[in-house]
Amino acid sequence: MADRRRLSGGTDRTAAAERRIAVAGWGLALAAALAVYGATMAPDLVWQDAGDYQWQAARMNLSRPGDAVRVHPFYVVVAHGLGRIGVWNYARGASVASAVGTALAVANVWLLVWLLMRRPWPATVAALVCMLAHTVWQQGVQPQTYGWSNAAMSGMLVLAVAHARTGRIRWLLVLALVGGVGLSVHLMSQLALAVLGVWVVWRMIRRDIPAWVLPAGLGLWLLGGGLFWYVVWGEVVRTGEIAAALESAFIGRRGSAVFNVTGLPRMLLRSVLMFVLNFPTLLVLLGFWGLWRSRRAWPRMPHAALLAAVLVVYVLFAVRYRVPNQNFFFTPVYVLAAVYIGVGVGSVTWARRPAAMAAILTAALLVVPAYWVMMRTARATGFNLKAGRPVRKIPYRDDYVYYLLPWQTGNDGARRFAEEALDSLPRGAVLFADSTSRPPLLCVQKLEGRRPDVRLVASDGLSPETVARYWGSKEDLLAEFAAEGRRVFIVSDHPAYMPAWMAEHTRRVPFGIVFEATEKAGGPPAGETK
Repeated sequence: MADRRRLSGGTDRTAAAERRIAVAGWGLALAAALAVYGATMAPDLVWQDAGDYQWQAARMNLSRPGDAVRVHPFYVVVAHGLGRIGVWNYARGASVASAVGTALAVANVWLLVWLLMRRPWPATVAALVCMLAHTVWQQGVQPQTYGWSNAAMSGMLVLAVAHARTGRIRWLLVLALVGGVGLSVHLMSQLALAVLGVWVVWRMIRRDIPAWVLPAGLGLWLLGGGLFWYVVWGEVVRTGEIAAALESAFIGRRGSAVFNVTGLPRMLLRSVLMFVLNFPTLLVLLGFWGLWRSRRAWPRMPHAALLAAVLVVYVLFAVRYRVPNQNFFFTPVYVLAAVYIGVGVGSVTWARRPAAMAAILTAALLVVPAYWVMMRTARATGFNLKAGRPVRKIPYRDDYVYYLLPWQTGNDGARRFAEEALDSLPRGAVLFADSTSRPPLLCVQKLEGRRPDVRLVASDGLSPETVARYWGSKEDLLAEFAAEGRRVFIVSDHPAYMPAWMAEHTRRVPFGIVFEATEKAGGPPAGETK
């Protein structure tokens, strides 16, 4: 009995020590990621979707008619709350929200590898690789929803492994709740939940877990996704149709991209290039080794097979998802690749030697100068970052720096552009702005009260559907504005970034950093050009 008590006491002390290591490691990884992302964060307004999140979060807008899938209510609420605390403006608050979510994902990677390997060194390497992976880093320093989605995905995997190791049902219940929160963040997180849900049902059929877990988990998932269901209900009220509301919430206006299976060879090449961008050192080979070695554990460690299944699902989804920011949808793959690099480091004995540890640490940090080298090389060779799509010049933005360097330190181009463009226009002007430039213009005008006399109009002409949605067949809109005494301007003179009628019926004359649009047969512009 005495020996048994001593043995039990030793086991308890070991478990307590492991819990302290787990908590400390998770906390240190979180703090390190927050420090890196905070130091390299976008200082203010940004472009494109990230800028749109700043605009939506500042107003706490939880409605996108017909496209509710893009609301991402959890992120909007968090970003709005951070923007109201008075330490920074709304734009910075939205970036801080992304930094927090992405840092949580990094910390979860540390904890996940710790649970798998029970050694701090592999977990530390995995967290460092994840933190500095190009697209993960990029999403941590400007307003994006994917960091929180990855936090939910990695958190669910941590909880699944914790349940598999301990058999405690509570971890599955917390997993369901986190999955619900992930639903309110981004639908990408639900791919991991689908895989884990199949695993739970399979275990329930085998009677490894009680049947009540499934309805209880469903209830917690619905609770965690409360903000998402609030958005869905808003669409039901707007449309009066449940089917239309669900289509808006789960598919939106990009159904062709969601179900795309065309152009796969070219998309596969892009996917490989994006993977190299995120892991430009030989350290990635340890990830392939970790994936190979973990295969041996599948029969006795089902959670190891779960990780592989989740990885495969995310690869299959992202590799054929035809959207301009396809690389963002690969971030769950990059997060899991970092996990497997940690597993690979923990699977080779030589990686524990001081010289090898120094070499691995150096390789993990070398990605930072590697990003700079790749940016300079792409710029020197004129590499088309748009993969064949139209390329245009945006004032105060170097596309190679903007896209290929993950840090956003000193990136004040969107603020400079918005203020200069608005200040340069004559009174009562109309300014057509596309989805890249419109968010910072809206933020400066609507939220800061600058140039309220200027009328901002969405000008996206990327598809006939978009043109029809904004303009119908009204080709005399320019004349209508002229009758009101308004001069008309547009941010870009590229035909792909303006309404079709404007490209056909007007000429565009440079006016400072924007362009004035006049009728082709109408002679010179109404005023002096700059």
